[in-house]
Amino acid sequence: MERLEPALKSISSTKSPEMNMRILLSCLDSPVIVPQPNKYYVFGYLAKTPGITFDQHPLILSGNVYRWGFNGNNIHWNEIRQYTWNELYTPLYEITDEEIETVSKLPIAKFRTR
Repeated sequence: MERLEPALKSISSTKSPEMNMRILLSCLDSPVIVPQPNKYYVFGYLAKTPGITFDQHPLILSGNVYRWGFNGNNIHWNEIRQYTWNELYTPLYEITDEEIETVSKLPIAKFRTR
């Protein structure tokens, strides 16, 4: 939890989800390109499918990895979603089992409709 201390001091519900997400990502190290199943990650995502609502800042429990992308249970929605490689605009940042409860309560979710 030590690495989250700076974020916990700066993130607030009065700041935008974008600002909170930037603060959180600045505290996380060792970004990854490909998620491992059954690990938690946070990342930036812009869906390409018109008319769907998506979470621009997903916090997920990763599932299966495919050539086109991966799926995972989005913690903000408690729903399995699919993520394609080309729509990620940040790397994936692993959230440890010890950190997930704290990170899941941070105001970073940003729901958008294309």
